[in-house]
Amino acid sequence: MMFDWFLSIFLDERCPLCRRAAGGDFVCQGCDRQLQRCQFSNPKYYWQGNFPLFVLGHYDGTLKGAIAAMKYNNQPALGTWLGEKLAYTWQTSFSAPPKVTVIPVPMHSEKQQQRGFNQAGLIAKRFAEINKLRCDHVSLQRTKATKPLFELNVAQRQQEMEGAFSFDAKTFRQRPQKPVLLVDDIYTSGTTAREARRVLQENGVSVLGIVAIATPKLPPTPKSPKDK
Repeated sequence: MMFDWFLSIFLDERCPLCRRAAGGDFVCQGCDRQLQRCQFSNPKYYWQGNFPLFVLGHYDGTLKGAIAAMKYNNQPALGTWLGEKLAYTWQTSFSAPPKVTVIPVPMHSEKQQQRGFNQAGLIAKRFAEINKLRCDHVSLQRTKATKPLFELNVAQRQQEMEGAFSFDAKTFRQRPQKPVLLVDDIYTSGTTAREARRVLQENGVSVLGIVAIATPKLPPTPKSPKDK
């Protein structure tokens, strides 16, 4: 995949988002600027509490379009590109980024076979490569084919996700243990991430938090001096 990405840059292919000439980059400058407008000025705003969230930006505009193109228009290279943006934002947001084991939120095998890839896995792989972290794609598995959660209310989501994951502690412990950082493309209600964390913790694994590309949640706008 990385070879295909660099080859597309060399051949000056078209931007996967707008189909205009990319000018030697993977995504054209116009789309890249629009995506930057979706990014949060403080991606660590939700990095607090007992299950911190680090998120690149708001699930809207070009960022929402990039995620949709990746998942539904067969553009897996966008996962690598988004993972790289997330990785560098993570690096610059901490004076000393924590050492963790990266685990993508897994997709059920049938759905992954239909799509051809797990978008969280693509993001996590590039995120881990840039930050020189171990990425574990096998220890946490999705063993239940769940319904789309956006169709369900909070109680239904929790019920749907019960028993959705399994964990192979033996595989995980074949290497030195570090706290786990979960990775996903979109963080909405957090139901999926919390169930994944519960399964990990029940197996004695410490979970530092979760990183995601986008969330529909918006941090409050900082008050101006006049408002204080």
